[in-house]
Amino acid sequence: MTEKAISLPFTLDVYGKIAVTTDQNKIWQDKVLSVIGTTMRERVMRPRFGTLIAAKTFDNETLAEAEIQSEVEYAFNTQLGLLTLRSVTSSYDSYTGNTSVEIVYDLPNNQTISTTVGLVSINGNSIPYQENA
Repeated sequence: MTEKAISLPFTLDVYGKIAVTTDQNKIWQDKVLSVIGTTMRERVMRPRFGTLIAAKTFDNETLAEAEIQSEVEYAFNTQLGLLTLRSVTSSYDSYTGNTSVEIVYDLPNNQTISTTVGLVSINGNSIPYQENA
């Protein structure tokens, strides 16, 4: 039997039912984005789910990149144990103030895929937000 999961972002199909996917790459990518995009202690019943990446983006560029890599490694070791992390590449654009993070990992079937977490923009006192690329 093929695994099915709710397709993210949450949408309804043409029949008004919740859209689902059986594409394993999409299912795993959604799981990675869910863990990386959730701030630790954000989920009341699962306070250790997620990362502290949002807090790290306020550090200087070099420190933020190292801490983002550390947080991604922690997430893969503790919450995404079936995946094998290959690399984490983050880049900061000083002109726009955006940080982009690319994560390369192996699925349980040894297929290598890449996920771009998105852009985190920090503007003064505004809350960081993510734009999916």
